[in-house]
Amino acid sequence: MFRNLQAIEIAEGALLADIAVVFQFISAFMPVGSSFFHILTIIVFCVLVLRRGLYVGLMGVCVAVFVISVVVGPSYLLSMLTEGLAGSFLGITMRLRFHHIPLLLLGIFSGALFIYASAFLYTLLAGLSFDDIVLLLHRGYDAAVALGGGLAIRVGLGAQWKGQIYPQLVILSQYVFTYWWLTFYIGLCLSLSPVVTMVYLVANSFVRLLGYDVRPFPGGHLSRFMHRTSRRLFRLSVKWGFVRKPWIKA
Repeated sequence: MFRNLQAIEIAEGALLADIAVVFQFISAFMPVGSSFFHILTIIVFCVLVLRRGLYVGLMGVCVAVFVISVVVGPSYLLSMLTEGLAGSFLGITMRLRFHHIPLLLLGIFSGALFIYASAFLYTLLAGLSFDDIVLLLHRGYDAAVALGGGLAIRVGLGAQWKGQIYPQLVILSQYVFTYWWLTFYIGLCLSLSPVVTMVYLVANSFVRLLGYDVRPFPGGHLSRFMHRTSRRLFRLSVKWGFVRKPWIKA
C-alpha cells in the first residue's frame, strides 16, 4: 500500500484537501446551513478516492486534518477526521461497487463504533466519569416518557398509558440502564441510520453527476428521476450564474 506518490496525485490530493479545509472553515463560522458544507467535505474525499485510490485519499485526509488544526484549532480536528474517513469509506466502497444494503450497514455500524470509541476516549482524557453517560441516557428516557405520556393523554389513551404501556417501559428501562453500554451503541446506530442514508444518497448522486461509473442509489426509475433532476438543477445553476463555466472546466 505504501508507495511514492506521483506529481499529479500530490497535486490533486493537496487541492482537494484544501477545498475540504475551506468547506470546514465555512461550516465552523456559519450560524445556519453548516450541515451542507459537512456533506460537501465528505463528497470531496469521496471524489479523491474515486480518482486516485484509497492511499491518496488517506494522505489527503491527513493533510486536511493538519491544516484545519492549524487554521481553526484542534477543536475541529475530530470533525475533519470523521468526515475524511467517511468520504474515504464511501469512495472505496463505490469504487468496488458494493451493494447498497451491505454498504449502508457497514457505514452505520462502523460510524457508530467510531463515535462510540471517541466518546469513551474523550471521557477518559477529560477526566470525566462514565456516570455522565448514564445520566445523559436517564435524561433522554425521562424526556421520552414525558412526551409519550402527554401525547397519550391528548389522543385519549391516558388510561392505557398508565395501566399497560408505562409499566412495560419501566421493566424495559431496567434492562436498558443495566446494559447501558450496549444501549448507547444501539442508540448511535439508530440515530446514524437516516444520516448515513442521506449522505450516501447525496454523495452517490453528485459523483454520478460528475460522470463516475458507480452503482446508482436507490436504483430503478427513482434513481433515474433524481439524476435527471440534479442535472437540470446543475444546468440552471450555470445559466443563472451560481456556477461559472471556468470552474466547470477546472
